[in-house]
Parts: sequence; C-alpha cells; structure tokens
Amino acid sequence: MRHQSAYRFPYRQKGATLVIALLILVLIMMIGITAVSTSNTQYKLAGNLQFEDGAMNNAETAVSTAENWLVTGTNYNNAGFTTYNATASPQLLPIGTNNPLNMTWSNSNSLSLGDDTQRYLIQQLSTNNLLMGSSAVVGRQGISVCDKVNTYLITGRGTTHRGATKLVQSYYSVLSCPIS
Repeated sequence: MRHQSAYRFPYRQKGATLVIALLILVLIMMIGITAVSTSNTQYKLAGNLQFEDGAMNNAETAVSTAENWLVTGTNYNNAGFTTYNATASPQLLPIGTNNPLNMTWSNSNSLSLGDDTQRYLIQQLSTNNLLMGSSAVVGRQGISVCDKVNTYLITGRGTTHRGATKLVQSYYSVLSCPIS
C-alpha cells in the first residue's frame, strides 16, 4: 500500500506568483522614476520663474529711477531730448529714434544703474501738449496755472545673471511750463 501525502511535488507549481510580483515591482519602479523626473522638472520651472521675477524687478526699478529723474528739477527739458548725444546723455532720445524692443542695449544708447542688470532709456514723444479739459480760466480766478505737458516713453530693461531678460515700458508726462 502506498502512502499518500498532502504535499504537492514541485514539478506541478507554475510560478505565476513570482511573475506577478516582478511585474508589480517593475510598475512601482516606473512610477517612482516618473515621480522623480516630474519633481526635477517642476524644480527647474520654479527656478526659472524666480529668475524671471528678478529680471522684472530690475526692469521696474530702472523705470522708477527714470521717472524720478524726469520729475526732478528741469531734467524733463534736457537738451538730450532734442539733440542726441551718446556721450553726454545716452539714455535720452529725441522723438522717433531707436526702437528699444529690438535694439542692442549698451552704454552708447542707455544708462546702466550699477552692475548692468538694470538699464533704462527715455524717449521724448511730444512737447507742450495741452492737458485735456484744462484751462487757466475755468475755476481759477485769474491764477496762472501750468496746463502743458511733455510726454515720454520710458523703457527699462532688467536682466539676471542667469540670462533672464525683461522689458518694461511706461508712458510718463511731466508739466512743461515753469511754476512760480
């Protein structure tokens, strides 16, 4: 009589569990690699946005500096706005000169603020324009008022040391008659 045991012989096992376990491990590994790759890309994107923000801040600072320069004293009436002089005032341009959006920015056509990450130029657009709705007679009983302005296009260029560049433009007007 033969003795039968509950033990199954190895030749009857198929190994499906091993194959399924290996497939699941490969799938998990692929998900991990994708997660690392996505994280790395997002890290680079965040860095690039930070550099672009720095360039924008530099451009806005340059525009603000130019606006402050225009409004101080009689700078709005500088001779550089009528006769371009790259040596005396490279940042001041007469009506209809350079297009700041496609020019090469240098010391001969713009003013640098410090380390060359902030530059600006000012183009005069018009002189002695009458302010709309202004009159020395309306509401003013014989008082002399200034009702004329010069208009300017200020372009600021900001860069970062990593290569990001941003341009900001501002239309600015300054009263053009002496106030006593």
